[in-house]
Amino acid sequence: MALAASTSMAQASANPQVGLMVGSDNGVSIRHHDLQFGVGINRLSFSVDKTYFFKSNPNFYWGGGAKLQDHHSKQLAARAVFGASTKVEDFVFFAELKPSVYLVNKASVDLEANIGVRYQF
Repeated sequence: MALAASTSMAQASANPQVGLMVGSDNGVSIRHHDLQFGVGINRLSFSVDKTYFFKSNPNFYWGGGAKLQDHHSKQLAARAVFGASTKVEDFVFFAELKPSVYLVNKASVDLEANIGVRYQF
């Protein structure tokens, strides 16, 4: 049973997904294979993350990436990603925590979070 769940989540992440996210960034979320892309419209931002599913529980994943934000001034962050997702029909619901270290213009550490839904093609 666990092997079947692992296989189905691996297949689910291989198909392109497009949806919306709200939280620290409100905008568009795109996932294809193990890469996630985000475009935030509330604080104009672009992000890319590489993720890995836990083999013991394929509903949870972790990873790392970068974020470029242009809110009053340009900022660049390195970040980790910890998330959970579940698939219902063709929709993937997700929640993520993203500890981010901003390195350019205003050095800071932020804990960002998003929830959202993506349609899987």
